[in-house]
Amino acid sequence: MYGYKELGGVVVVSTKQLVELLEISDRTLTDWKRQGLTQHSRGWWDLKHVLKWRGLIYNDDSEENKAVNLQKKKLEAEIAFKEAQSDLSRLKADIANGKYIDKEIAEAELSRFFLIFKKSAMSLSRKLASEVGPYVEPLEARRIEKMLADTINDALEQMSVDGVYHAKKKRA
Repeated sequence: MYGYKELGGVVVVSTKQLVELLEISDRTLTDWKRQGLTQHSRGWWDLKHVLKWRGLIYNDDSEENKAVNLQKKKLEAEIAFKEAQSDLSRLKADIANGKYIDKEIAEAELSRFFLIFKKSAMSLSRKLASEVGPYVEPLEARRIEKMLADTINDALEQMSVDGVYHAKKKRA
């Protein structure tokens, strides 16, 4: 007896031949049948129908293909859901292990850091002017201090608004 035959223009294959062709187990074929794959007759399967049902060939107009596409989409959604759950578990573990800190703590620490930075930067012009003071006239030292203070204030202001400092071009 052959593992396939043609009945009214439909190629049907035996269960044994189908599992060999698709390289699957009898158990897999039984599972597919529970999931909605229909047999042509007892022990025989419509090859084209099976291939469409598995999504290996497409005919977008058929109801079977719509069911296959829905089944495929469901499987993809389940995979995406499992990946999201895995990511969430990993994130929770990282939080528990101290890899991340609370937003409020980070904001408080950054605010404290930038306040100290601002005070240090603002005092820089006076400190530099006092260092060059013995080498230049007092008026020139005050001019240098003012120029440095203006540049530092401009940089701090630009950083607070844009986050990037662009030095002003000197006037000729």
